[in-house]
Amino acid sequence: MLALIGIAYWYWSGPYQNSANMPAVDDMKLNAEIMKHCIARENDSEEADGYSGNVGSIGKDAEEVCADENSLININGTWYRR
Repeated sequence: MLALIGIAYWYWSGPYQNSANMPAVDDMKLNAEIMKHCIARENDSEEADGYSGNVGSIGKDAEEVCADENSLININGTWYRR
């Protein structure tokens, strides 16, 4: 029983806390990667559909579509969660 409590305390104080408290810098990097991949996907799908440029059939650019899709907002060039 004491070993189980020790393992639970180790997990709570180490790996769990590290994953729950992701630094803001890592979060911003993750958001930037999400947007990069989403915009590339949107641009590829628009080209496949025969549309040119960044404007799709619904009149929104890929960045706006991806920001809405991922609940992100761009503030001074950095993507944040809404």
